[in-house]
Amino acid sequence: MKKRLRVLIDTTFLLPALGVEVEEEAEEAIPLFRKIDVYYLEVGVLEAIWKILKIVGLENFERIRIGLEAIRKTYNLAYPPAEAYVSAVEIYKRGHKDYIDALYYTTAKVLNLKFLTIDEEFIEFLKKKEYDIEDTVITPRELKIYLSK
Repeated sequence: MKKRLRVLIDTTFLLPALGVEVEEEAEEAIPLFRKIDVYYLEVGVLEAIWKILKIVGLENFERIRIGLEAIRKTYNLAYPPAEAYVSAVEIYKRGHKDYIDALYYTTAKVLNLKFLTIDEEFIEFLKKKEYDIEDTVITPRELKIYLSK
């Protein structure tokens, strides 16, 4: 029996639990989470709330509270080591101006997790700058293929 895949999910995958619609590709990946060990970052929750405040406002805050409780009960909280914070600064200095993206990637790398993202622009940046994506980054399509084996 193969070992369960451990996956750090991008903020996009937290949003549906908080009542926000996301890209179909992300929505379709969420049912696969029962087959893997899912990790999230607290900074991802903060980023999700920022997005909600911009697009939804405060009208449905009860839904957000329920979603936050579900995330905390269902997923595992990952703690970025100091090394991940420092490495994320390097990615930022090399031209990717979303520090949270960089922190997700470096946390996954240091903790030996896969990083699930639909952010093709970030993936291309990592490739261009010759960061290891083969062992660290996974897309929903690749996750589906991996789990079907």
